[in-house]
Amino acid sequence: METSEVLDAVIVGGGLAGTSAGWDLRDRNVLLLEASDRIGGRLKSEARGDNWLNWGGHVFSGPGSVTDRLLTETGTAAKQVGGRLASVSLNGKTITSGGIETFPFRLPIPFNARVSLITTGLRLRYAVIQYGRVAKPIPGEDPAVRQLRILKFMEDRTFADFLGKVPEDVDLLFGATVTRSSGETNEVAAGYGIGYFHQVWDRAAGLSRNILGGSARFPAAMAAGLGDRIRLGAAVTSVEQDRDRVRVRWTENGTEREAVAKHAIVATQAHVTRRIVGGLPDETAGALDQIKYGPYVVGAFLTGETTPMPWDPLYALATPRRSFSMMFNIGNVRRTGEQHRAPGGSLMVYAAANLARSMASLSDEEVAARFRQDLAEIYPVSRDVIKETVIHRWAHGTAYPRPGRSRLQPALEKPLGRIHLAGDYLGTWYTETAISTGAAAAKRVRGAL
Repeated sequence: METSEVLDAVIVGGGLAGTSAGWDLRDRNVLLLEASDRIGGRLKSEARGDNWLNWGGHVFSGPGSVTDRLLTETGTAAKQVGGRLASVSLNGKTITSGGIETFPFRLPIPFNARVSLITTGLRLRYAVIQYGRVAKPIPGEDPAVRQLRILKFMEDRTFADFLGKVPEDVDLLFGATVTRSSGETNEVAAGYGIGYFHQVWDRAAGLSRNILGGSARFPAAMAAGLGDRIRLGAAVTSVEQDRDRVRVRWTENGTEREAVAKHAIVATQAHVTRRIVGGLPDETAGALDQIKYGPYVVGAFLTGETTPMPWDPLYALATPRRSFSMMFNIGNVRRTGEQHRAPGGSLMVYAAANLARSMASLSDEEVAARFRQDLAEIYPVSRDVIKETVIHRWAHGTAYPRPGRSRLQPALEKPLGRIHLAGDYLGTWYTETAISTGAAAAKRVRGAL
């Protein structure tokens, strides 16, 4: 074991939460430990010339957010998504224009499904308006108060309960969006599922910015502020505190190591935090045990077209009854404001929750073949322009709130002395939650030093 000097803080985890904490403490004596061989966590992208492949989180908050502050401070270029957020391909027809209220009349679905889509859509529209009111920030309000209010919204039932008994086409259509959470409609709290539609239907209030060059550039820019104070391949095994110190132990290159610090920020997924942090209060340990994640199987396609493509105008496409639930036109952000169409592009598709689990026995090559086949059935031209396909699997994707999730929040936010928790599982705003909780943890550490 090696014992270093007493650090101001050790940050465990190099995803968005950890790197945001590291950025805000870059002027202090800190160490960031990341178990994998790269920074970024569930933000994963790779450049391909002027394009990039993406396999993880890809949308970010706008002006006035913590994300916006850090984008500005790090000089990371971000751009508002210009393409359409609500499009659908179902039963052989793809709709990428017109109001969503026209979809029931334009999709090839039975009459009973058409009626159900209209009535259920109206109920959902009203619920989205309610969600927007609940989620609207109040000037001077503690962010934790707002988060708890959002968690409580329609958390007494699942999204499937909210839908009620609907025809299969309607269930699959709404499910394609809700399973973005990595949970099924009968697992996810109704209010949380409604929040996804709020993001899609209210572009200004949701997550609707992309990082130019790929999402991974953002955590990399924040990590750059720490330089050689980052250790990759450092798998933390324990975080223990006594009265005035925290001891963090990890394994690196087969060697056990230890650091002593005044504080530790643990920015790992809930199940990892539960395993490595010693001496947790029973209620906090129990709350961490109840946080659930679902899987994703993601396909990224590099395209080499030189002429306009049918997917150019859109950003997101729901694809029920396919091997993937959604398609995202990652290259769309390059199209916004473009005078002349640049060559090439990038698409991303994913299967989530049970659909992802159904692919567990398939090889990456088999998954890629299925994804390409379904993409070609929607857009035949894709057969001619795909130049590269890369599959990535996330065993633990997004932490999705189940009914009653708000009851866990006090235990998750309970002060833990010199140990501070951060991560997207602490809220419902995905990348913004990860970043804001990392920044908040850094602020608490700075205030205590």
